[in-house]
Parts: sequence; C-alpha cells; structure tokens
Amino acid sequence: MSTNHKYTLTQHRLSHIKPLTVSNDFFRPLFAGSCSMMNCNGRCCKDGVWADPTERDRILGHAEMIKKYMEQHQEHNHATWFDAEEVEDPDFPSGKAIGTQTRGNGCVFLNSNGHCVLQITATEEGISKFALKPFFCFAFPVAIEFGELVLDDPDFTYRTQCCATIEQGKQTVMDVCTEELEFVLGAEGFSELKNLSESIK
Repeated sequence: MSTNHKYTLTQHRLSHIKPLTVSNDFFRPLFAGSCSMMNCNGRCCKDGVWADPTERDRILGHAEMIKKYMEQHQEHNHATWFDAEEVEDPDFPSGKAIGTQTRGNGCVFLNSNGHCVLQITATEEGISKFALKPFFCFAFPVAIEFGELVLDDPDFTYRTQCCATIEQGKQTVMDVCTEELEFVLGAEGFSELKNLSESIK
C-alpha cells in the first residue's frame, strides 16, 4: 500500500451518502494487542459533538428524563445544550448538522467520570441504547468526512491512555473498531469493507 487509492463502497446502509468511499490509508494503522475501544476515556467529547437536527430534537424531547441523570454541575437548561445555528453537512441524513455546547470538562452531556448521560439515561430507563445518543457518538472513532470513511480524531492514534498506533502492532482498525464499523455500515457493508481490507494487504 505504498500509494493512496480510494475505493467506493456499495453495500453500506447509509442511503443518504452516494458514493461512500474509503482510502487504503484507513487500513494502515496498527495497534497493540491490548488496545480496545472499551478503554475509551471520553476525550473525544472534549470539544462537543455533531448531531443531525433530528437527533437534537429527539434529545430535547426527552430533556426532563435526561436531567434526572445529570450531575449537579452539568448544564440543566436544555435550551443551551446545542449551538444556536445549524450548518450544511451532506454527511448527515438531513444534510445539516448541529453542535453540542461544551462546559468545563467537555460536551454538556459528559459527566465527571467521562460518561455520556444520554447513554446512562437510556440504560437506566430501559430503552434502546440507540434511542438518544447521536449516530457519530456511537461511531467514534469512525467518522465520515465529505463522503469518505475515516478515523475521526487526529489525536486518536497518539493517545497512549487510549489506543496508540505502534510499528509492529497486532491489531488493525478492522479488529479494534469492529463494533463501530458494523454500526456505521451495517452487516453487509462491514463484510464488503473487510473483504476490501484483505484484498489490499
């Protein structure tokens, strides 16, 4: 893989993105055998996150429920949970995106332990874990930028407290981010991506 090349994915579930591409750079990082997304420390939320406006509306529709699980220091005024302006972004189903506000330790939904209160709420209330948390929060560090599948956080591969790339790594991004990639692409899309990764080794 000495040169960079982009491939088109056709089996994914993201019908609003045509075409969805991935470059062979995506497959290059190697990680330690101990690396796992279960070790995430929530630093990805330090600058807030992007959500589709429909996701914002769903969250605000459950505002009183969410507030029950917020810590005292967290922002309880739901009118200030999101930015005032939406931005155009074709990577989102509606073609628009809205950012969450940030406070002292990051995203307004992040508690002092680095845990997302939206996910806590869903768990405690016995509803689907996908009911409140935005799509790209579940997907992290997998992201889509201008119709291309990428690793979102440039910091991600250098954070020793999470997962850092190493020269003689035992795991690929396909190993480390299996759950996230299946979530983003669906079963058929993940299978296509896996076959592609194996074909360009």
